[in-house]
Amino acid sequence: MFKSKEIKEENDPLMPPLCIVRFSNGNVKRKEKSLRYQSFRSLELNSQARPKRIIVASNQVLEYAGSNYESEMSTITSSVLKVGIYNKLTHNIKLYDADFHQLKPVLKFHSVDTKAGIIEKSWKEKTEDLALAFGSKNLKKMVSSRLKFEATENTQTTISSEFVEAEKIRAGNEVVDLSQESEVIPPQNKFAKRADEVYNISDIISEEEFNALDANVGIFVDISREDLETWKKEKKYCAFITHFLDINFHNLSLQKAKTICYLHYMMCFINKNYRDFKRKDPAPEVPEPFKKKLIEKFTINRSMPSRMKDKILAYATVLALIVNNYLIDGGIWSLSTQIPFKRLILIAYTLGCHVSERKSQDTKLIELKIPLYKYEPMKRFKK
Repeated sequence: MFKSKEIKEENDPLMPPLCIVRFSNGNVKRKEKSLRYQSFRSLELNSQARPKRIIVASNQVLEYAGSNYESEMSTITSSVLKVGIYNKLTHNIKLYDADFHQLKPVLKFHSVDTKAGIIEKSWKEKTEDLALAFGSKNLKKMVSSRLKFEATENTQTTISSEFVEAEKIRAGNEVVDLSQESEVIPPQNKFAKRADEVYNISDIISEEEFNALDANVGIFVDISREDLETWKKEKKYCAFITHFLDINFHNLSLQKAKTICYLHYMMCFINKNYRDFKRKDPAPEVPEPFKKKLIEKFTINRSMPSRMKDKILAYATVLALIVNNYLIDGGIWSLSTQIPFKRLILIAYTLGCHVSERKSQDTKLIELKIPLYKYEPMKRFKK
């Protein structure tokens, strides 16, 4: 509701001083400050012998418009509708005549002009515009997140696409370069002279989280052999963590204990499925504030799409390399993450790791060392 004089409309005894608007698809939030109203008046009269008027609401993204003469509701209510204004000082109520306007979205259809480079918006794009302008908070967040990742899809290389292309290489079709940067890996120092300078653990675990881990690492530092064997049988922790604790039994520094603890929280999210993320609490075994941080960093609208799955895998792989002196067993790591070994190898290549075979144990080692590995597959030609 707003006064006509606020939009610099000339005073007219035939025009009600107030307008009441209603949006066809919902209510406007009070925090919406960017919404701007305009009034357009005609010399013609409507059925109530009042000048025809159109109200336009705009937020620079989408426009809504409604008149006081087109809809039947406007015709009925405009003849009887009044608004009472209560004065707190005098305790009097003053009545004003009011016009009713039902506002509907104005969808502008542009003709396709290939010479000028103008392309008509699709139905999906128009729906997204509506959601961003007048949708709920969750809907706006979902659309914004999707648009954000679609915008970088053409310029950033993802592990998912690399996996598909790598499969084509095996068939002898195309060659793909995995050395290109991808937004799924942590910030990488390409000019590092040592392995411990390539990735910074603070880019994976914030200082606030690292300090908060003090209260959660006691179970790893003071573990007994009986508890460790029980964990292995019950599979309470992944194979990588139990194997690491077995090798470093009672020889675990506080810093490595914290790293292992945070890695466990990441593994909990890696092993979750679609249904788990739809629950009220997707990871009850992960305490706060770590759960909230991981959800914000690696999920989108209570789901973990392929891009986010690749991202958390890359971050967890770097964390495993750091805690294990930049060398991990690929077989144990694949068993822990429940991810196909080929996909883990592609992630390792993207991180700059070297992959070597250990024939004696029928497995492969993933090692981060200088110089960083650059994946350059050989071209294959069809006969």
